[in-house]
Amino acid sequence: MVISIRFIVTEREMRPRYLCRSSKNSRAPDGGEKAPPTEPEKAKGAVTQLRGSCRAPAAGFFFRARPGRGRHLLGMRHKASRLEVKIRNRANTASIVAAAAYCAGGRYRCDRTERVKNYSRRRDVVSIESIKMPHDPERIWNLASDAEKHPRARLAREILVSLPHELPLETQRVLIRGFCLWLHDRYGISSMAAIHHPLAHGIDDEVVADMIPQTEGRKKPVKPRKDERGNALNQHVHILCPTRVWDEETQRFGRKIRDLDDVKTGPECVRQIREEWQRRVNRHLEKAGVAARVDLRSYEAAAAAGDAPEGLTAQPKLGPRNAARGRRREQETGRDDTFLGQARARTRAANDELWKSWLILRDAEREKARLEKSQRITRETEAARRAEAAEAEAKVDTARTATARA
Repeated sequence: MVISIRFIVTEREMRPRYLCRSSKNSRAPDGGEKAPPTEPEKAKGAVTQLRGSCRAPAAGFFFRARPGRGRHLLGMRHKASRLEVKIRNRANTASIVAAAAYCAGGRYRCDRTERVKNYSRRRDVVSIESIKMPHDPERIWNLASDAEKHPRARLAREILVSLPHELPLETQRVLIRGFCLWLHDRYGISSMAAIHHPLAHGIDDEVVADMIPQTEGRKKPVKPRKDERGNALNQHVHILCPTRVWDEETQRFGRKIRDLDDVKTGPECVRQIREEWQRRVNRHLEKAGVAARVDLRSYEAAAAAGDAPEGLTAQPKLGPRNAARGRRREQETGRDDTFLGQARARTRAANDELWKSWLILRDAEREKARLEKSQRITRETEAARRAEAAEAEAKVDTARTATARA
């Protein structure tokens, strides 16, 4: 299998011959002497683009992947490689009903706090589905809140997963529904899944809504939002799961699910959840013909498996406000010159250098292993040929001796 890759090499780097394309000096337009080779166009950071090829299959997780052209992880690691499991308890969640209203983009009333949360103006909620419990979120989550009496009780778990934007909405629904059914079959967890697509109704509707003065029923007009409503590729799903089993007979929540709460079994359950999602989403990406693959492993785990260099640094998280600020600066000046944006750029540059060195070293080791294997096969073949020739010569000598005696 031939894998084409694209990575960064500094101008001072020694380039192996088997990694570089042979280049010929072009003649001058007037047919005279050969013109000197032109210097490659310098990119930011004084680096040049080099396309190489690995003639040995990738090892580990990416053995069957078909990489495209990219700078990170051979172009094979999808940007939607994210799955978080959050705990919703009394300490960090004022009302689980309000959290459900945010995820579903609805208007729900919490019976415990006697307050109404209205998120019906949200336009990024494209799909809401309840799995293994009735689709009545306001009543269901009020029951989930009433079932917990302890002041520090865990109310729910929220699984926040990034979705590949290459998959259509219907495929995303099938993927999420199957994953939620697996959660119920494995751990008895019911769930409510809400898919969010930023700019789902188009940027024109958003701009027009901001231009209309919102003065009806208010003393002061509503200030228009100044960001770009997020990134259209930031498609994700909120899977809100109660911590108790839903009883179909009593139509209430029953026993507590302790598998994920236990100190010993909890981390193992989370690891199984991440692996199951990774397996399912990669299967859909393969069917869709997408070269990239979702990899939920840490940099340390990928390096231990031989799929990444050691020493990679995670980029600092921006958050919605800082991300919007960085996008505005990039539109105004052509680059993200904010403090966090520059920090992320430095981290990416350092990671690119590590990838560059690791790729060159890995390709050199593969070439060395290929040559050693070829030499070993040659020696074994020659030894077998000599052994066969010696055996044939011994048979001839035996036949001659027998003939002479006769």
